[in-house]
Amino acid sequence: MILQPSRPDVLTEAPALVLSPHLDDALLSASTFVLGPPCDVWTVFAGRPNPPRTTDWDVACGFPDSDATMTARLAEDIAAFAGTPARVRQLDAWDGAYVERDVRARQLGEVRAQIEEWLDTQARDAVLLAPAGAGVEVPDAPWAGLQRRLGRRRLRVAAPVGSNGNGEEHPPLEPTTAGTARGAGATRLVTSAARTVGRLPLALARRALHAEYTLRRRRATGGGRLAPNPDHLALRDLALAIAAERPDTQVVLYEELPYLWHGSADDAVAELCDSRDLVATPWSEQVDTDAKFARLRAYTSQMPVMDTAGRLLAARHLPTRERYWLLTPSSRPTPS
Repeated sequence: MILQPSRPDVLTEAPALVLSPHLDDALLSASTFVLGPPCDVWTVFAGRPNPPRTTDWDVACGFPDSDATMTARLAEDIAAFAGTPARVRQLDAWDGAYVERDVRARQLGEVRAQIEEWLDTQARDAVLLAPAGAGVEVPDAPWAGLQRRLGRRRLRVAAPVGSNGNGEEHPPLEPTTAGTARGAGATRLVTSAARTVGRLPLALARRALHAEYTLRRRRATGGGRLAPNPDHLALRDLALAIAAERPDTQVVLYEELPYLWHGSADDAVAELCDSRDLVATPWSEQVDTDAKFARLRAYTSQMPVMDTAGRLLAARHLPTRERYWLLTPSSRPTPS
């Protein structure tokens, strides 16, 4: 892909909606948009689970439960955006650390309706900005080729519905796989399921696939590395699904901090383009790291624990450029 020297001209005057998965992602990864000309910034997974829940991430950030976490994080987000031109909104969908599969499906449907309502009020060529999927690659399952050949018909099982703020899964339906022996057992079970998919109950297939995926992800993220966050991927795919049905909608992907320190989003974007017949126009934008860091400091519960190397705790460690990709159908001319 040829790197554009600056933001494509087709985006200069276009109304933009920055879709931030969590309360910090927009400023972490798309600050040149949200601190520039006025745009809309929605944090999607900002709702409060009822009843409150407690995850390892809540505890690591110093909170007893999800209610305390979200109270603090919403206040941090308000402080971070104070005085900016951005039109900020927090939606009620739940962070993947707290949500079950059926609730996630319903909530994503509600989010989609809200995004489409926003698009209906905008001029043509409005822009949806969404995460790209940066992070260390999780290797494919041994049967991934078979799944692709089957078109994912009978073995179609969603990746874990969410993660906590640092990218580590909290499986919503079943316990994680612990230990090599149990992981190997899960692998054998799912391989058998692939061969006898017509006879294996769907619930059992889901449990086995989920357990094996969790094991692969844990191995890939050993030593504090971050794999692509499932909440980010869910929001990205939602934006692409909307744009696929609305030709006058543009999608821009942004590369996520701190995930980019563990793996760039280049491969994820290339895979999207290959699988969806899209063309990516990449570019980067200069960041005022001091101004950005001044905003990020408001997220006092998150910055100290999101990166184990402490690179989010000083402006000098922040990347000096943010990376973006404009995705367009291959049938359209490449934008300039």
